Amino acid sequence: MLNKKSKILIIIIIAVIGLLTFLEANEPAPINWFPSYSKTDKIPLGTFVSYNLIKETFADQQVKDINQPPYEFLSDNDTVSGTYFFVNGSIGFDDSELDHMLAWVEKGNTLFVSAKSISGNLLDTLSIDTDNMISLDDITTQPMVELVNKNLKTEKPYHYDRDTYNPYFSEIDTTNTMVLGFTQLYNDTLQIKDPKINFIKQSFGDGSILLHSFPEAFGNYFMLKDDNYIYTQNLLSYIDETEKILWDNHYKSGKTIYTSPLFFLLQNRYLKWAYYILGIGVLLFVIFEGKRKQRSIPIIQPLKNQTLAFTRTISAMYFEKAKHKEIVEKQNLLFLDYVHHDLRIQTNTLDEKILLDISARSNNDIEDTKKLFRYFEELNRKPAITKEELVRLYNMISEFKNK
Repeated sequence: MLNKKSKILIIIIIAVIGLLTFLEANEPAPINWFPSYSKTDKIPLGTFVSYNLIKETFADQQVKDINQPPYEFLSDNDTVSGTYFFVNGSIGFDDSELDHMLAWVEKGNTLFVSAKSISGNLLDTLSIDTDNMISLDDITTQPMVELVNKNLKTEKPYHYDRDTYNPYFSEIDTTNTMVLGFTQLYNDTLQIKDPKINFIKQSFGDGSILLHSFPEAFGNYFMLKDDNYIYTQNLLSYIDETEKILWDNHYKSGKTIYTSPLFFLLQNRYLKWAYYILGIGVLLFVIFEGKRKQRSIPIIQPLKNQTLAFTRTISAMYFEKAKHKEIVEKQNLLFLDYVHHDLRIQTNTLDEKILLDISARSNNDIEDTKKLFRYFEELNRKPAITKEELVRLYNMISEFKNK
């Protein structure tokens, strides 16, 4: 039998759990900014509003949902025609899928892609490069967008009042590409003075390809903010309203994937907390009821993680054997990996602009940045490297990262 102290303790624990459950159940759900771009999602970056706008703008029977990968759909429906419509944060076709898609476009169809990251093989095919807008004077990265056509252009550009990643088309094939829209980071005057291309059209065979780098334009938040929906409507004016719209549901970050039998249970707030309370109740029962019956279990210390010690041993071995050249090569690779993943800057080419971006994001002077990269180049050209040069390189890297 439980003594009086144990009963009081259990009552207090149950009361605290009940209070926490009540507070959690009555707390308003936080806004979900996940970029799902799913037609069923009513969250800010879902496409519930734009999908229904398209169904209203075009005849309802003109919009067809495609849940298959494009390769499978086009292989099974080689006679279908219209506009294949892709909206997502990232769209990446593999080579065979892209070949199928381009062959379909050549027959007189249209490919529309609105994404921040567009398949590299598609961009290469169309001789297009992309870059990202970065503000060195202001911390805000809110974009403004507008269309080129004077009949669709407004007095002021449309403003997306949230900081986001802002890609644009930095290089295009000017002989074959039509510029349809511009973008720029927000400024106080709400005017685009340094336009960057974010919407283009290029003919391909008998068809055409439309690329757009601001998918938030199809998100619920943008469309329901002020009169921004006009911008999205104007984007759709470049699609032939007499042709069928093939709305892609495959390349969607928010597409429905059921991976657990507890999915439905945990999706409902009240069932979820009932499940948690049941688990806590079972745990309390085991603690208080099994305390007298369970034999002591010896503590087994877990195996130590020897990764750091192993790394130090290998490093010491390289250093003792005076393999300074190999150490410099690995330091070079590790530093480029740091620039790529921590600073989020591509290191394929280290030109003046890239070095300026590295300097700005790492809080280092441009001269110090150039000095470090020049020293890397100097050491890489040397057939042999001294201990002092290796120590100097280590100190320069440490000083660069500490800033």
